[in-house]
Amino acid sequence: MDNQLIRQRIAANIAHYRKLHNMTQSELAVKINYSDKSVSKWERGDGVPDIYVLVALSELFNVSVNDLVSDNAPLPPPPHPDIEKKRVFILLMSVLLAWLTATIAYTVLRVVVPDFAAAWFCFIIAIVITFILCTVFSSLWWGLIPRLLSASALIWSIAAGIYILFPLVNMRLIFVVGGVMQLLGILWFTFQGRFRRIEIGLIRGIRRRKH
Repeated sequence: MDNQLIRQRIAANIAHYRKLHNMTQSELAVKINYSDKSVSKWERGDGVPDIYVLVALSELFNVSVNDLVSDNAPLPPPPHPDIEKKRVFILLMSVLLAWLTATIAYTVLRVVVPDFAAAWFCFIIAIVITFILCTVFSSLWWGLIPRLLSASALIWSIAAGIYILFPLVNMRLIFVVGGVMQLLGILWFTFQGRFRRIEIGLIRGIRRRKH
């Protein structure tokens, strides 16, 4: 059984047992202490929960881990082979829309207020919006490295934007703040999986005490 088929089986089974227990994705996410985005990603087959999550899900649904990875639930239709191209296209169109908006705003400002020298700040804002979009779409569709790169670019674009838009005394210290945020981001992404395992372990311990 190849990896794609395994992902589809797990996705179908999670969705099947969730609906069988009359739970929404948000309700399931709360019960296992994850985000609804993670649950949505698992049910789309874009990611696979680790063994700790599978154990937590099996206990929640009162089934075995094998039930979650076997062919108990019907497979959803296979994803379109061009899904990644469509996702990249959506991201590019969103970015282009942000830059089109910035260009229109710049043009209007230069026409209406010709002496407004700060009109080009629209493009600084467009840069920040670009990396916000990259961060959002990476969180929805892609893995750890794209998310880390997007978040890092967002941090430094915000720091550079503040430095340019607000040329105050000692404003360069904003880059020190950016450096700290970058370090925290790296640590967060590095230990995110480990933190989630600890959370799942605590949840399992609490449930056992209740029973």
